[in-house]
Amino acid sequence: MIDVAQLRAARALLNWKISDLTEKAGVLINTISSIEREKTQPRRDTMEKIQKAFEDAGVEFLPGSGVRKKNNIVLVYEDPDANKLLVEDFYHTLRDTGGEILIAHLVEGEALAGLGSDFIKDQIEKRKAANITHRMLVRASDPNLIPPLDTYHVLPDEYFSSYPFYVYGSKLALFCRHPSPKVIIVNDERFTESVRKLFNFVWDRTAMPHGK
Repeated sequence: MIDVAQLRAARALLNWKISDLTEKAGVLINTISSIEREKTQPRRDTMEKIQKAFEDAGVEFLPGSGVRKKNNIVLVYEDPDANKLLVEDFYHTLRDTGGEILIAHLVEGEALAGLGSDFIKDQIEKRKAANITHRMLVRASDPNLIPPLDTYHVLPDEYFSSYPFYVYGSKLALFCRHPSPKVIIVNDERFTESVRKLFNFVWDRTAMPHGK
């Protein structure tokens, strides 16, 4: 549980007024003021509410009364729904601005099996409404490609990997299915732009699938 010094430091770090913290934590202004001035002994549940409000806003509490903003550059999903959380993040990241998702080394059959056709259809409709498009680098032999086929280009088998990557907005995501689903998302425009250019280099030198 945080201490009073961390409460004061976290509020200063976020440039919050006491009224801001009251709104986020659901704790009365007079209560917070008394705690900060050390005029009262805070209840544990009150401090837990305050701590959660700060953590939800991106504050990390350290030993020795330390306070800092969380490092949000790298995010990791490690659970059976990791791929679903990644796909939902495509939409949440781009819904307000629109944009393009670039996907390399995708196997549509695995995506369909792991996410379910209803989930994928719902995501496609939401993306259309938000002006979100996509391009994918796939295997020519993939039997599950979804029209229109001009959203796909084919990678030669010798350059195809079992570990797909995704570029969207300022984010670069890597997905591993085995031994258990794991997604790593790097939110840094510098890395993302580098991989985006590499994707476009490959795209410009490959062609869409035929005979599907």
